[in-house]
Amino acid sequence: MELQEFISSGVLESYVLGTATTEEIRQVREMEKLYPEVKAEIEDIEASLIRFAEADANPSTRIKKDIEAQLFEKTAAPKKRSTVVNISSLSGPSKWMRYAVAASVGLLIGVSAFTYSLYSQLSKTQVRLSALQLENEVLADEMGKQQLELRQQIAALTDKKIELAMVMKPGSKVVPLKGMDIAPESSAMIIWNTKDKEVYINAASLPTPPQGKQYQLWAMVNGKPVDAGVFTVTEGTSFVMQKMKDMPEAQAFAVTLENEGGSATPTMEAMYLMGSV
Repeated sequence: MELQEFISSGVLESYVLGTATTEEIRQVREMEKLYPEVKAEIEDIEASLIRFAEADANPSTRIKKDIEAQLFEKTAAPKKRSTVVNISSLSGPSKWMRYAVAASVGLLIGVSAFTYSLYSQLSKTQVRLSALQLENEVLADEMGKQQLELRQQIAALTDKKIELAMVMKPGSKVVPLKGMDIAPESSAMIIWNTKDKEVYINAASLPTPPQGKQYQLWAMVNGKPVDAGVFTVTEGTSFVMQKMKDMPEAQAFAVTLENEGGSATPTMEAMYLMGSV
């Protein structure tokens, strides 16, 4: 997306108002780091919102003058001719009424000014609070992903340690399996211990099978395929060593894709991997 197209897309307004999605927030933060224009646009939007709030909260000068005029008109005595009166010469109720009206107008203006100031501060605080809340949500999301990646790395390292211990065990042989024409990019590794007959497989890069299908390992013994068991391949299991059936002897190993539960004989056209001992 071009820079100008991104700025005019409305995502920045949603970001400032607190209605953006997590993906939009991440996108805005990345663009803000790359382009100063994006940061400036965000600040302009925040300033516009604050000005809008101030305009609603601050009574205009004309309104103030109208209020003062109406108050003085209601309290002024009817006059048949123009007379200049010194307010200091007034006495009794008329003088105190003028003082009361003046005090009321002053109080009204003061309250309006205070309301404007308070609302302005509240609007600024709300804008900043929304931005902080969005930032916290993004940070929490990033932290959660990092923790998940760390757990996955620890699990992979643990599996590697187990795998290394199996390889170092006396009598163990490592048999690499390479991808056939149906899956040339796939691979796996067999650890076969010729002393205790145990067989393990690490299906490093086999694709997840379709629903109702399952991979099956075969041991080639004197030219005949012997079932060595079925195994699971799902996302996140590529580094897991899986225990298969014990094999007293074998000259090669192969993997085919069969119906779930396995087959009595291998489906040759669905052979994914093969390797010699």
